[in-house]
Formats: sequence, structure tokens, C-alpha cells
Amino acid sequence: MPSDEILVQVNNVSKKYCKDLKRSLRYGLEDLGSELLLQGEPKMDLRRQEFWALQDVNFELRRGESFGVIGVNGSGKTTLLKLMQGLIKPTTGSITIRGKLGALITLGAGFQPLLTGRENIYINAAILGIPRRIVDRNIGDILDFAELGDFIDAPVKNYSSGMKGRLGFSIATNLIDPDVLLLDEVLATGDWKFKERCFRRMEEIVQSGATIVFVSHLVPKVEQLCNRAILLHKGVVKLVGTASEVCEAYYEMPDTFTKGEHRAAKRRRKQLAVALKQSGAEAALDLETADDGNVENDDDDAIDITQVQLLDSDGQPQTKFASLDALNVQIDFVRQPQVKTIRATIQLLVLGDEICITHSSHMVALPDSPPLGATSGQVSCLIPKLLLREGKYRLAATLIVPSDTPEASPTKISQNVAITVTAAEGQPSVKTTPGLIHLPVSWSDRPQPSTIAMRRT
Repeated sequence: MPSDEILVQVNNVSKKYCKDLKRSLRYGLEDLGSELLLQGEPKMDLRRQEFWALQDVNFELRRGESFGVIGVNGSGKTTLLKLMQGLIKPTTGSITIRGKLGALITLGAGFQPLLTGRENIYINAAILGIPRRIVDRNIGDILDFAELGDFIDAPVKNYSSGMKGRLGFSIATNLIDPDVLLLDEVLATGDWKFKERCFRRMEEIVQSGATIVFVSHLVPKVEQLCNRAILLHKGVVKLVGTASEVCEAYYEMPDTFTKGEHRAAKRRRKQLAVALKQSGAEAALDLETADDGNVENDDDDAIDITQVQLLDSDGQPQTKFASLDALNVQIDFVRQPQVKTIRATIQLLVLGDEICITHSSHMVALPDSPPLGATSGQVSCLIPKLLLREGKYRLAATLIVPSDTPEASPTKISQNVAITVTAAEGQPSVKTTPGLIHLPVSWSDRPQPSTIAMRRT
């Protein structure tokens, strides 16, 4: 449990950057001169080509806390950790860290590519001011955790990104005994077995009384590992609170991609153009040929998904289901007359990890439609029992129009729907245990006769 000792204090921290390199150098010299000679305060107004990477970030971390940092790409997560490590200086505000600091922010940072992994261990130790005798004493633990085998004596330039991540994480967690450990997406490239070992190691560090700041897109892992978290969006703090509250807010954030909206707008213009043609209006030509810079090509208009609904056993739209419930995925679409056949696909994926739990597809022969104008259609997929553990998932519905020739690419349109699964009635919560699916089981302290008939072979 966290103690009352405060190890990390982030007070009113803001950081701005300049998009143009030459201007950035000039602004840097101006700010340095103002700070050294005039003792002036940093300029808060944005100059030309400047933008705020972080604005007014505040939080405190106590000993034994695990703190998650989440947000979409470009939210300022890595900038925050670099400020905490001292690699860059905040424009305004202050950061105080007490105790030993360990960090693994950039994958493979500090490694000399021409030297071996073993030599890089000693170089990293020298940079951190750790005596060679301590490295000699801990070298076995570092090598055992990294599991690089004979590759430890090969040049680092020949390592894969996953091997660099193994070595970097092993050095950061075994070479020193940190009071504060900063981790930024260091587990994005490793295999799943190594990831699980890393998470167990992080739990051990927290239980020993250290504090971890963990930046990751593996939101379920943040919710599982961390007791508190912060949600950043475009450099602004949206929420600081418990990990479950912050992760819930992250799931509910609106999608930043609007390509589907632009495609729908173009489809409406096409339909209007057809209607005007039928009425003999000359303005239809202008509407039909209007350019939309957000749509890549006209092939997307061959078919479009208008709605994806998740229906329960009573046919009612739902976003929350219990394990073992029935789920009916209903896909409504519009298609042009030339579309005669489509392939419908659904995928269930784990949020953050993006691991595919199930994938199912079906070829659909469409009935003939009028030669002019779009025609609506519907296809559905029934899952009799939703064998999912409680948690958040992403359902991706995709419609594919096969191409007429092998050389041409098929037309593909997708739409995502969030789905929440709760524990089945009478079943305990299994949210914090490993696994992807939920299987109903019963335990007994006495032998139970099997109800499954085994076929002799």
C-alpha cells in the first residue's frame, strides 16, 4: 500500500515547442539570454510556429504507487516522462523527485550499436555512476531476466527491437534499485511471455515500496497494474483519478478520425446528384463532380456501412453484455447497383493490446437492385454465447466487395463499435487474472464424474 511519503511532485508544468528548426534555435537563444542576463520570466505567449506540448500538469505520487499515463498519440505522454527524467526543461513549473530514479523511455537509448550487449551493460552502469563490482554482482540476474543467450556477446546493432527492449528493461530494473521508475511504451515490441514477466517484475517493484510511472497504450494493463492514472489529450489534463475511472474516460473519448463522416457526406451528395438527374436538374453535374479532399477515391462509394448495432437475445440494442449472453451483430449498409456480392466480417479485439479474439466472415449474394441509385441492405451474425471475460473490447465490422480482376484491389469499408462485458450472474469477477476468454467452471474438493463422453480411437 502507498505510504504518506511523497516521491514525485509535478507543479504547474507546461512545455512548448517550435515546429520550425531554425526558429526553435533562435527562440532557444533568446530564452537563454533572457534567463541568464535579464533574469526574466519565460514568455507565455506563443510565438510564430510554437505550440504547447503540455499545459498546467499537476499531480503528486506517494511511495508505493503505480501511476498510469494514457492518451492518444501526440498527447504529450513521452514529453511528460522526459521532463520528469530531466532530459528536457519545462517552460514553466517545477518537478521534484526524491530518491533514486530509474527510467526506460526510448527503446535502446544509450546503447552503443558496435559494442556487445554485455559491454553495454557496463557502459550504462558507468553512466549511472554504478561501480563495476556491483555490476559484477548483479550481471547474472540481468542476463537471466533478458534471456538473450549467446546473443549477449553479439553487437547490439544486430539485435531486434524486442531484444533491445529485453536488455533495456532488465538493466533498468536489475542494475539499480529505483525509488521511482519511469517506463514509456517499453513493452510494445516484446513477445507476450516476456511482457507477462515484465508486469510481474513491475508488481514486485511496487510491492517493495517504489513508485512506477507507466506510459502505455495497453489500457487494460494500465487498469490492472496501476492504482491511479492521468488522461492527457493534446497536452491538456482531462482527468486524474483512479485507474478504472481514467481508463473509462479514455474509452469514452470521441474518435479523432472523421474519415467515415466525410465518406457519409460524400455518399449523401451522390444520392442527391442521382435525384437531381432524375428530375433533370443541371446542377447535378456540379454536385457529382465536387471534390472532397478527405476521401481517398470513389471506390469507397460502391458500398458503405450506415450502422452497426449490437442486439441482445430480445433484439434490443445494447453496449453492455454479460459473459455467456447471446450477441447478435447487425450491419446495415447501402450499395451501388454494380455490387452483386460482398464478404461480411466481424472481429472481436482486446482494447489496447489489439489481440484478435475471434474472426468470422461470410460471403453474401445480394439480390438484384434498380439500375440507378443506392440500395439498402442488412447482414447479421449471431454469437449464441459470448465467452468473453469481463472488460472492454472492440468489435470491428467489415464489408468487402471483391474485385472483378485479380489486379484490382477490393473495396473495403469498416466500422468499430465498443462493447463492455460484465461477469456472468453468479460468477466471481476475474478481471485481474490472466486470459482472454471466460469458461464456466465449477470446483469441488472431491472427484467429479465427467459428463463428457470420450470417443475411443
